[in-house]
Amino acid sequence: MNIKDIAKLSGVSVATVSRVINNQPNVRPEKRELVLSVMADHGYTPNIFARGLNSKSTKSIGILCSELDDINHAKILSLLEKQLREHGFSSFLCCSGEYRPYQREHFEFLMAKQVDAIIEIGSSYGDANDLEVYREVSEQVPLIILNGFVDVPTVYSIRCDERSAICNLVEELYKRNCRHIYYLEDNTTFCAVEKRNGFLEGVNKCNLKATSKCITIPIYSNEILDSQQKIERLIRNGRRIDAILSADDLLAVGALQALNAAGLGIPVVGFNNSDFAFACTPRLTTVDREFLCTNAINTLMSLLDGKDAAHHIIVSPKLIEGETFKLQA
Repeated sequence: MNIKDIAKLSGVSVATVSRVINNQPNVRPEKRELVLSVMADHGYTPNIFARGLNSKSTKSIGILCSELDDINHAKILSLLEKQLREHGFSSFLCCSGEYRPYQREHFEFLMAKQVDAIIEIGSSYGDANDLEVYREVSEQVPLIILNGFVDVPTVYSIRCDERSAICNLVEELYKRNCRHIYYLEDNTTFCAVEKRNGFLEGVNKCNLKATSKCITIPIYSNEILDSQQKIERLIRNGRRIDAILSADDLLAVGALQALNAAGLGIPVVGFNNSDFAFACTPRLTTVDREFLCTNAINTLMSLLDGKDAAHHIIVSPKLIEGETFKLQA
């Protein structure tokens, strides 16, 4: 038995069962008794992540991320902490130090702090064992994935439609007569794969498979320098380049440096709307997804208030047009 089974047998939502298990308020007495009765009849007991029947909120939220020196993670962390503080919550940060599915010990660290909920920044594809950990955690406290997705019914996710964003950019560049489009990538997270698939989808739609390519930059390298060198090599080899799309502003800045040195003015688009986009010349066009934090906090507050919330929210990104999108190939 798991929390989803208990919810089905009780005729209530998974969120309601979770609130009963954690003795949280805003559950009608008759529903609470029904859930407890079903749990007793089927011998259900909370698993190793259970905190016990403690109705006292610690007013703290656990935040789980991979690399703390990732400028995009740092920006998201800052926004989350600020908004949580405005709602009267403190936060505990757990940094895994690597881009891979988060492990049991990371969640155990935060659960040991008696947090009221956990927000995870990004997600990588995991196996069945990883998904079981997510299921166990999400049955005990609200677990929200920010800009990622985990295929577990009790986990909430808020993410950006990055696949469509990249696909639409390819189609727009095609309309501007760009036929040789290069895409720079550096990761294998859920969102990184979505972006790559968006590029490939756009390339297929525009019949550009023979002329447009993906270029991978090692994740733990000097990404600006490596992307610059990759584009310089293409230019030296006489490759035609009509436009460059990038999974991240850092990679786009490196590409832009190579193009500037070669005197080439072509469209370049980054991603994440970081400070790097405003600190380069010409000013970089980028894609913004900053508003995801507000969506995550709103979902979290609804859950902690005993209300139901959408389990999967996909929001549209916003193109921030700098000077590099107006250039012609």
